[in-house]
Amino acid sequence: MPGSRFYVVNDRPVAVVPTAEGGADCVVFDFATGELVPDRSYFGYVTPGSGRDVDLLTEAEFEVRLAASRAEAGARAAGQVRDWARQLCAATGAATGAAADVAAALGFAGAAPAGDTVTVDPPPPGYREMTVTSSRGRRASATLRPAGRLLTRDVLDAGLGPGRELPILPDSWDEGHVAYRVAVPGVPGQCLVSARFRSGAAAQIRLAAED
Repeated sequence: MPGSRFYVVNDRPVAVVPTAEGGADCVVFDFATGELVPDRSYFGYVTPGSGRDVDLLTEAEFEVRLAASRAEAGARAAGQVRDWARQLCAATGAATGAAADVAAALGFAGAAPAGDTVTVDPPPPGYREMTVTSSRGRRASATLRPAGRLLTRDVLDAGLGPGRELPILPDSWDEGHVAYRVAVPGVPGQCLVSARFRSGAAAQIRLAAED
C-alpha cells in the first residue's frame, strides 16, 4: 500500500503499513507459515535506538528479501514432511501399531489418543491440524493441514522428488492431487505422501505407510 515502510529486523522481513482508519499496523514474516502476520511489538524494534539489527529497505528490496525468506522456509517445511514420512515408515515396523505409539515415534508423545486416532494438540508450528491414525492390522497414516502457503508444488517436488498426478475428485475444489514416495534405507516398505493443492499450495498432506 502507498505509504508503507519496509525493514529487515534480525533477518526477519517487517513492514509498517497504513490502515483504512488512518493509523498504521505492523506485519512480520512468519517462518512457520510463510505469511505476513500482525505483530505490533515490532513497532518498538523499528524505532531508532531500539538496539535491534534493523535495515530500512525499498519496496523492491523487501520483495526480494521476502521471496528469499519464503524459499528458505519452504525448503525447511518440505524437509520436515520428508522426515515425518521416514519416521512414519520406520515406526510402523517398530511400534506396536497403536496410534499413540506412532505419534510418539513422530515426536508427539503428549498427544491424546481417541481410539485409533490421535489428534496432535497443539499441532506442529505451521499447521492448523495434525492427526495420526493406526491400529493393529492396519498401516499407519498421518494427515496434516498447513496453516499457510509455503508448500507449493515446486517446493514439494524439490524436497521429495518428482511427484505423479492423482485423480482429482469432483466438487473437491482441488487444483491438483500429487503423490510422492519416500523410502528409508534399510527399512522395508515406504511412505506415500499425497498432497492436495488449493490456492497454489498444499491444503492437505497425507502420509501413509506402504508395503
